[in-house]
This record gives sequence, structure tokens and C-alpha cells, in this order.
Amino acid sequence: MDAADLNNGDAQSLDQATNYNQANDMSVAISTTRRMAIVGVPLFDRVFLFNICSSDSTDDNLQFNLTRMDELSQHNMGFGRSVAWLDNETVAISLLNVADRPWSKSEVWIFDINLPFTIPLFVFPNNQQRITMSSSPRFLHMLSWSGNLYVLTDQARAILALSRVSGLYSVGSDNPYRILVFDEAPCIAGTYRNFSSVGPCIVCPPQTKNPMNGPCTECSPCSPSAFCPMGSVDDTVSFNTHPSYTQTFIYPDSPDMNNYDDILVQNMFTIDRSIRCLIIAPGFWAMLAIILCFIVWLIMVALKMNRCRTASRHRNRVKQFFKNTDIVNDGERWIGGIFSFAILVIFAFVFWFSAEYIKLYPIETASEMYASCDKTIHNAIFDNALQLPLPNPDGSRWAIFDMLDAQPFTMTVDLINTQASCSNITFQQNRPGVKYLHMPIAEGNCILQPDNITRSVSVVLPAHRVNVQLNITGPYFVGGFRLCLRGPHHIDGVNTVHKLDVCQFFWTPNQTVSRFATLSVVLIKVVNQTKPLKVGDESRYDGRWTLTFGDSSLSDDMIYEQDGYYLRYASQRTTLTFTFNEQPFFLQNNQYPIIRIAELAFHTLLFCTLVIELFAIAYLIIKLGCTPITHLFISYYHSRNQDIDTVENQSSKSSIAPDTIIKIKDMESNISPDQINSAAKIATYQHHRTFRRHKKQTNLSDRCDDDSSAQSDLKFDRIKF
Repeated sequence: MDAADLNNGDAQSLDQATNYNQANDMSVAISTTRRMAIVGVPLFDRVFLFNICSSDSTDDNLQFNLTRMDELSQHNMGFGRSVAWLDNETVAISLLNVADRPWSKSEVWIFDINLPFTIPLFVFPNNQQRITMSSSPRFLHMLSWSGNLYVLTDQARAILALSRVSGLYSVGSDNPYRILVFDEAPCIAGTYRNFSSVGPCIVCPPQTKNPMNGPCTECSPCSPSAFCPMGSVDDTVSFNTHPSYTQTFIYPDSPDMNNYDDILVQNMFTIDRSIRCLIIAPGFWAMLAIILCFIVWLIMVALKMNRCRTASRHRNRVKQFFKNTDIVNDGERWIGGIFSFAILVIFAFVFWFSAEYIKLYPIETASEMYASCDKTIHNAIFDNALQLPLPNPDGSRWAIFDMLDAQPFTMTVDLINTQASCSNITFQQNRPGVKYLHMPIAEGNCILQPDNITRSVSVVLPAHRVNVQLNITGPYFVGGFRLCLRGPHHIDGVNTVHKLDVCQFFWTPNQTVSRFATLSVVLIKVVNQTKPLKVGDESRYDGRWTLTFGDSSLSDDMIYEQDGYYLRYASQRTTLTFTFNEQPFFLQNNQYPIIRIAELAFHTLLFCTLVIELFAIAYLIIKLGCTPITHLFISYYHSRNQDIDTVENQSSKSSIAPDTIIKIKDMESNISPDQINSAAKIATYQHHRTFRRHKKQTNLSDRCDDDSSAQSDLKFDRIKF
């Protein structure tokens, strides 16, 4: 110790040390149990730890062996002004001068005796154990017994903080007495303590909670799906309770097929396997119509083969009807009228698709497409780019920019999993040149959510570029927060500023929100320019804001690891600083229709004429290719039947001579009975065959058809379609 005095120029000799001087300050605390002594020299901000040894059992000859010397990195703090043993493992060392503490000008740091005196376990006073005096006191002297702490201040008042059992802690109270005795209270929400101490309660670990229902010696587990970071009050909230959401999304790309004719052909002649797509497929119904047409054609052919005059009369009427409806051959063929119904089916789908397709622009007001299997189809082409809001040659600029700049913002902060009340929360605006500007919270803008652990506060921002600070005074931890920015809707002619409603949730895994958290919010204008569907109409401008976030610091975990976890309880308040800025450029999204109304009508009519021509070509191919083959087959069939009938007629007209009859009788006398039976059978067969042939010729006159139609059956009449 003499060496310490000799090395300092401010040290005084013994004859000068009769009066008080800081250079002469020295504090000593001895533990008889540990046989150790602590000596504090505040002039040098040093504390010495000695091991006490004696050469005999009477302790008459004690020796002090220096174990270690710890020096505070900061100077002129008065470190070691007073020292005391709280128990055999912890010591209390006071600092005379401490800056930026709202409750006192001095502090008491509690250390583990086995660790260097650089990072304390906790400090007194702290945000849980505040001193309620009219002015901040300075600690002059300190005593301790049985873990209790007695501090003498420069305001002629003493502070007595008693050691409390597990689950409780000493909390300051305001009283006019000379001795300020700290009261007993259960640990605050989100904290616990499982040991006796004069200090504060410690924060609950992650996935545990303390809703402050009484003394807490151990935090209870949270629900697995709950949002329970460090210092949680309860598990009544989850990530889905206060979700993040935005109003701006990626602008769609232009479709690969952006030609209306291609889109129409693709949707008219494509058949998908799904039931819905099959039902609305024009090709499917056109095929059914063609099948029905083929059935009608077969019926007409059957009526022609029938020789009944009534059937022929009905067939002629039907032929005339189909000729009148023939749009393929201009009324020349009745078969064209049959296939015209298939064309009308396609026409119906074409007009339905066209009427639905024109409604798909713009995409903001488009409904679901029912006339196509592809529900994502749109009548729109898109492009976008970053632009500077440059003025027009006449000096004016788009009115949508002025409307966006004039849109007021309301900021809402949801403090999640905290016990802070509205009286603990304030807003201020930080501006250069002034300390701060107070921002009052209107009545009704601070509410407690139904989960009872979320406090929502709102304030109107004075500008789009502003620095706003939220202060939470007290020992309250915040598990996370959600920032919401809202603005009203406004319409002025073709210009529309959409309602702003954006929220973003911020938190740090397994940590509380930093005591000094900062968040950067960047605003970007998004302007959608929608070209008109009719030529000559005005373009529409839709504007809204999009937000990007850049959190500078939301967790103090690295600070606590480096400088000590006592800092978690040393701060008077938690501050959230929000810096709002705006980018100079804006995002311009352009939307154009693939086809407008007049063009759609023209292209639809062209497609209808194309369908008619396709059926005409198909009819021509059938006529040139299939008809000759059919005629050849029918001619061959009729010629073969005609040859057979000619041979039979000639055989029936041949006569038998008288001498032949005599020969036959002579032969019959020589024929056996078996041969007679066989010959009789042959003669009988020839007789019956001749009889049927003559009967057939006789009944021709009794039929419904006239002689000309009967004769026309023997000749081939070319079938006309």
C-alpha cells in the first residue's frame, strides 16, 4: 500500500493526512471466514485482494499476501470508495462517480470473489431497485451484514436494502424518513430468482414464463407453439397472432403468348383431360355436333333407300331445311346445313370467350376466367422500371406524386410479450439542433390487446422523413414488436392513392429486444400506369407506398457477453428508434391491353370466317376423296346383282322339247327308288325357285313407288350430298 501512495503525486504525508482528502481515501473489508481482505483505493480506481496468513495460532503476527489487483478501465470513477463483504462468495464495491444514471450519482457493484473485479454480477441501484429521492444522491460509505446492504448518502439519508429469499426482491419506496428501507416484493413479470440476494431478479430463460402471479423461484414452461423469448410474461401469443403482411407484390410478367389470334386458336382447339376443361372445350362440343351430323346423314341415306313415298316426301322437306341453313356451300348442299350446326357451336364458344376475355383487363378488376381452362390468362402486357420523378416539359408532373407526398401516416407499434403499461410509454421526435420534440399519444391510441401481454400504441407522423423514438420507462422487457404503418385512401379523377396498411414483426431468437434498438424504414413510391381499353380514354394512375426495413440493432446479446449481463438491469428505459427515409426514385409499372374492344370484334369475326372456310375445305376433301370411292363400291354392288338376275331370267324362259320328255320317262323306268327321290327333290327346288321369281315380278306393280322409281333402282343414280 505504501508503494501505491508513493507512486501518486497527490498522496500526502502522515502529518498532512489529518484532514479529509480524496487522495487519502482507502476502504478495507475483512472476511474472517475466508481470511481475506479487500482494500479499495478510489484515487487510482483500484481494488486489492489480500490473503491473510499468520505465523502462529494466536494471530498475533499477521501477514497480508497480495493475491491480485484489479483496476477499472475508466478513470476518475472513484472505484473502491467503499468495500464490503456480502457473504463468503460476493463482495460489494462502490463507485463514487457514475454518469448517465437517473437514480443516483454513485453505484454499488457486486462481484464474485473468485473472478476479476471487472464485470459485476449486478449493480445497485438498478431498474428494478430504484432510489426515490428528490435528487440523485452520492454514496459516501457502505456497510454490510448477513447479506444486507446499508449505504450512507451525501443527503444525510441512509439506504437499507435487505437480502430477500428466493422469489422475492427488495424494491424502493418513497418515504420522508432518514433511512430509506426497501420493501419486499415478488419478482416482476418475466423474471425469477432461486437464491437469496440483495439484488434484482433475473430474466426468465427462453421458452419459459412468469406472469407475476406471486413469488417466482422458477419460470414455468411455455406452450411449444407460443412466442416465448427470454423474459416472457405469458404464452398467449404466437407468430400467427400478430402476423406480418404487405400490400405490394412482384409485378407479373407478360404472358408468353401475347397475340389474341394465337390465344383464341389455343383455347378453341385444345382439349384438356380434366372434367372442367372438357366441359368448356369448344373442340369437344364440336366433335359431338359432328357425330350428330353423321347420324343425321345416315338417317337421310336410309330414307333415300326406302321406296315409300311418305318417307321420300319427309326427306325432301328435311333436305330443303338443311339447304336453307347451309353456310358452308351457300345453300347448295343439304349436308352443309347439317355441319352448320357444328359451326354454330364453335361460334357460341368463340363469342363467349371473347366477351369474357375483354373483361380480363385490367388485372386489378378482372374476375376469374370461366371460358378457358387456363384461369391465369389475362388481357394484359406488363413492364416496369425505376424512374426519377422528373417534370414534364411544361414544368408540371404527375398529380399522383403530390397525392402520395400528402398522404398522412399513422405509426402503430405493438409491444409483444411485455408488462409495460401506457403510463410507461412515450414518443418523441429527434431533430438536429434541439434535444427532442414531445409527440403526445392521443386518447384511445394506447390499448391492451385481448391477449393481455401486447400493448399497442399509435402516433401520427409529422412527416415522411422523420426520426421517432419510443421510450419504455421501467424494468420491463419486450419480447418483440410489430411496426405498422397506415394511411388513408384518396381518389382524384383518374389518380388513386391506395390505402396504406403494412405491418412487419421484429424479434430476436431467444433474446429480448435491445434496450437501445434502432430500425431504419425506407419508403418507395410505386405507381401503376394503366393504359385505356378504348382508344382516346385517359390512362389511370394508381399509387401506393412500399416499405423496406433495415434493423441496425435489435439484440444486446453480444454487448452482454462482452461487458456483462448486469447491463440488462442497469438501464432506466428501453428505447426503440425508428428512422423514416424516402428513396428519390419511384417504381413505375405499366399495363397495356393485348387487344382492345374494336380489335377484338374484328379479329373475332375473322376467326369465325376462318372456321367456315375450314369446314368448307374439309367438305371439299371429303367430296373429292371419299365420294368417288363410295360411288365405285355402289356401282360394283349393283352391277353384280344385275348379272345374277339376268342369268336367272334366261334360265326360266328356256322350254323342254317333246322328245326330251320321252327320254326322261324312259330313264325314270330304269332309275332306282333312291334316285327317284333325289330327282324329285331337284325338280321340286327348281319349281319353287321359278315360282318365287315370277311372283316377285308380279308384285312389283303393287309397291308404293311408281314405275320410274322401280326402274331407277336397276340403274345407278349418283348420290348428291
